[in-house]
Amino acid sequence: MKHIKEYLQFVNEELPTREIDPGKFNNPGSKNDKAYFTKGKGDGDPNDDIVFTKPVGIPAKSLKPSQDAVYLGKALGLAINGVEGGDLEAVISQDNRILDGHHRWAATMFNNPAAKIRGSQAELGIGDLVPVLRQAGDAIGNDRGLAPAGGDVNIFTATIDDVEDAIYKGTNMNPTFYDKDKAIKWYEGKGKETIAKRLNMLQRVDPPAGAPSRKDMPKIKPDQVKKITKHLQAGGIDVRPPYND
Repeated sequence: MKHIKEYLQFVNEELPTREIDPGKFNNPGSKNDKAYFTKGKGDGDPNDDIVFTKPVGIPAKSLKPSQDAVYLGKALGLAINGVEGGDLEAVISQDNRILDGHHRWAATMFNNPAAKIRGSQAELGIGDLVPVLRQAGDAIGNDRGLAPAGGDVNIFTATIDDVEDAIYKGTNMNPTFYDKDKAIKWYEGKGKETIAKRLNMLQRVDPPAGAPSRKDMPKIKPDQVKKITKHLQAGGIDVRPPYND
């Protein structure tokens, strides 16, 4: 049974790759591994690992998630408190999947799906980008993200009843920030029909096949994004073959 469980976890977390060899990117990677950011310079090809990045502003409705769970209470809390567009301070894949900031994205979808979200877009598809950035976060020494300790509902399976439980009862809402009157004013101001429609929009944008769980997603802090994109553009990370073994 243990081996079956491990196999199913492996299959569920395996994203298709196009340009990288996923076997070259350990999960978990070594902590505080400075060499990770320079190995690409010593693989015999000075140009093969260059990954161009650029700042972009993309409407929330044109972006897509990359992890298999986004939590309703957290997203609603942000939406009620006015999050609408802005800077994800995160990397976005070539195929418009976000690597972090999922709850800001979901909050924006509830408030205004046309609002633009900013980030740094890298010229790698999501299947290639996740292993590369996951090991980068490990190499910096970051801890992975975890599911909410108190529990929450996954947006991808949530119903409008779950939304109303959060709004009117505070279910899965952070008690430090939950203001019932403010939540009701926001919800009734938008209208049940509008929120239901936008929840449906969120659920029509599926995570990619093999989307990793939160604990297997890259963890790059906002103040580390520029450093990571700089290493990608310089070809310092050993992204593509030939590899520096």
